[in-house]
Amino acid sequence: MAKAFRPTVNTGSGTIQYPTYTKLKSNLKRLLEENSNGVITVYRHRRGEWGEWFEQWCLNYKRRPTIIKSGWM
Repeated sequence: MAKAFRPTVNTGSGTIQYPTYTKLKSNLKRLLEENSNGVITVYRHRRGEWGEWFEQWCLNYKRRPTIIKSGWM
């Protein structure tokens, strides 16, 4: 049986895989602050859906992670 798809973050300088989406979200602010352009892309599968979902995140004016674009690949 194939391994389950893991949420993946593309920071522009490399990719990082996380075991769960929850663990990824807990590190999201740190990843955004360390990234030079301030935008990261997350690729993941959603339960009960076919295909790959993406989300682009950035820090808003209150320094909180916010989705600026999302959709199906």
